[in-house]
Amino acid sequence: MPNNGIEERDNQNFSEQNLDLNLNARGEASVLPSDDAKVYGAFKCYFFTPKRGDIWGAFCLMFDGTDGDVLDNVFWVTRSLAGSPVDVTSHWKTLNKLIPQMGAYEKSLGDKLSALLLDALSSETRAALCQSANQPELLKSASDEIRNRFERATHCFLEFKTSFELLSVQDLANAGILVKDSAPAESDTPKTQSTEKSITLINCAPVIDPVHGKPVSELEPGDMVEVRIQGGVGAGDMIHKFLTSTNQDAVFPIDRVEKASADKTYVFLKINDELQGLISSTKDIRLRVLNIKGQKRTSISVNMDNVILFGVLAVAFVVIVLVIRYVLF
Repeated sequence: MPNNGIEERDNQNFSEQNLDLNLNARGEASVLPSDDAKVYGAFKCYFFTPKRGDIWGAFCLMFDGTDGDVLDNVFWVTRSLAGSPVDVTSHWKTLNKLIPQMGAYEKSLGDKLSALLLDALSSETRAALCQSANQPELLKSASDEIRNRFERATHCFLEFKTSFELLSVQDLANAGILVKDSAPAESDTPKTQSTEKSITLINCAPVIDPVHGKPVSELEPGDMVEVRIQGGVGAGDMIHKFLTSTNQDAVFPIDRVEKASADKTYVFLKINDELQGLISSTKDIRLRVLNIKGQKRTSISVNMDNVILFGVLAVAFVVIVLVIRYVLF
């Protein structure tokens, strides 16, 4: 639907009716931690076009509660919803698992809206949400600003459902989003303090290959896995821009595979000494794994085919020249 009269819409909209500030997994209000505890926030949102029904999207933006720096952003937009709408009052871990299952990702629209999200929700606003979590007006104004920008970009009316959740360092460390600094153990025998560099994890969406792919259960260190990295967020944006500008695929070797539980597997990819990619899988899906040897054989085969073709054309050209000379002379 064209974006006519959006700015004059009544402020008593759907997003206001579905505001849900600082809910935990049971739907209860979370308690603000003490001043000396590090606080993080998760801004959760689900949006869709109510009349045309051709855009569905959701995101879970996680950030530092002190300076508003973005830690991770699971952002998804699709034009064909698969299954039921996501519930933004769900625990952030559950929401992050459900968002990529909404349907086929609409890349062009998703890249545009994810960039608008970070502009609309400034670092100051993100930090204020964590420090003033008892002010629902702040969440409402932030939601309205995001909605207005999304509507101008899509030229459609959008309905928003939003909620906000406070997170702790331990929550993010357990999920692999933060790597906690290691401290020296207290013992009678002094030990050398760890000097390892901190590692930044970048969430990666695997490329699924149901025919020739390799099951997650069979992956091993050294396998070259092709993934998709979302632009517009932190270190992932830097990698995304570099790969796009150099026209390269996002293919990285597996550093290690960890079985977190019976239905949860983490695959860590080595990007460089300070960056690692993270694939979270709840099913034994087949991922696209690059076969270097197979590619070399294919390349050699293609080159031989080109040589043969060139030879045939050369012979045909010589025959044609001889025939012309015989006819004319």
